[in-house]
Amino acid sequence: MRSRHVLYAALSVLLCAGPVSGLSVRLNGDRISITANREPLVEVLTRIAQSGVNVRVDPQVRGEVTADVKDADVQEAMDGLLSRFGYVLIWNVIEGPLGPMPKLDEIQVFFPGKKEKIQPLLGTNANYAVTTGPSGGPEFVQDEILIGFKPGTRRDAVELLLSQIGGTVVDSIPGLGIYRVRLAPGTNLIALIQQLEKNALVAVVEPNYIVDAPAPGARNTAEAGNAGSDDISVPPPLENVAALAILDSGLMPIKGLDDVVVGRYDAVNPDRSLGDSLGHGTQMALIASGAVSPQEGTDSLSVPLVAVRAFDDNGRASNFGLMKSMSYALENGARVINMSWGTEVKSDFISTAVAHAQSKGAILVAAAGNEPTGAAMYPAAYRDVIAVSALAEGGAIWANSNSGDFITLAAPGYATFPVGYKGGAGAYAGTSISSAYVSRALALYFAKHPKATASEAIQALKHAVTDIGATGRDSQYGYGALDAAAMARFLR
Repeated sequence: MRSRHVLYAALSVLLCAGPVSGLSVRLNGDRISITANREPLVEVLTRIAQSGVNVRVDPQVRGEVTADVKDADVQEAMDGLLSRFGYVLIWNVIEGPLGPMPKLDEIQVFFPGKKEKIQPLLGTNANYAVTTGPSGGPEFVQDEILIGFKPGTRRDAVELLLSQIGGTVVDSIPGLGIYRVRLAPGTNLIALIQQLEKNALVAVVEPNYIVDAPAPGARNTAEAGNAGSDDISVPPPLENVAALAILDSGLMPIKGLDDVVVGRYDAVNPDRSLGDSLGHGTQMALIASGAVSPQEGTDSLSVPLVAVRAFDDNGRASNFGLMKSMSYALENGARVINMSWGTEVKSDFISTAVAHAQSKGAILVAAAGNEPTGAAMYPAAYRDVIAVSALAEGGAIWANSNSGDFITLAAPGYATFPVGYKGGAGAYAGTSISSAYVSRALALYFAKHPKATASEAIQALKHAVTDIGATGRDSQYGYGALDAAAMARFLR
């Protein structure tokens, strides 16, 4: 029988002199606390990984840990915890209004001379772990909250608060002052948020809400097509033109389409090469590029695209990931940001991110929703977002298109794709298509009018649409329809 090593945290902190009940691991910047009583080393490392650290370890690494470490230096703690092995710590810095905060980014654990055998401890799939409150309600990421602090809040006060709630800052969006905080497994987030809303340091706190990829309306769906086929014709790209960002499920490698992509980012797993297991993002990129059009008469030119994967392989996006996606789009010069998705859950953080992007001169376009409930969908219903409903092939409103006083305009919502979405290639319908089509129209407008402001482009679009339905703005067509005649007026 193989003997089991017992590892001790032999530090300048209190050693465990007797039994310690339960396993607890908490990171706070460059400090760590560990309570363990003969716990498997792999379980301790797993808890560290659950705190937002990428742990890579040789599968043959074994041992037990008994320790009572309180607020110790991480480097010293790892010296004691991993003294029998070789290890590497990789650090990063979290920026934000509280100042630079050190973050343990990665731990590598291996036998000396055998570093090449390390593997990710928790895998690399990185799909979101999702839950709801005790009584149901909106879905959110398990054991995470998003939090913004009031101006002038001191970092030491925040660190004390995090210590009290068992939270670890794992990421931030510096320009928005938003922090993503990981909590102990099983934390009652709803109760904690209610408590934090009363805290004098906290400006805004929310769950990290989940947004589901839209359910497509499909007709005449064929057998699965050849997603990378050479018969996809992508128009030649315009040069020296601001980019159009597609915040969606990513992008498949397609000859020709790759040539117009000027930025790629996986907000779910930044270390992974950009792909698209769902197909929805690729479909929207084909619309945006002009390779697929729901309407004849569009200029046969393509615009630069920024492709962002915000949805995981299960078709879920987190609010934090969506905000990171917006930040990436802005950093890569996007003047138009397409969001062919939506939720009925309103978020103060997403509203702030939208307003921030608009303050930088970007136009945000969003799908109105594929269920005719009349309920406001977000981000489409946020202030000054272009909310797009869908037209059927005959020019009337699509039967499943959502409506409401937040609708800005309607656009063609039917297209035939060589790439399927959770299914085969063929003809699809939905406000996702109409949103991407309007985004392309705005990007082409900026190509023709590079000095135009976002406000000028939006006004030109509203004036160009064809007023159908009730006279003036209405809840189905908004200001009107972006039909072929309207597109010609808009891009003249």
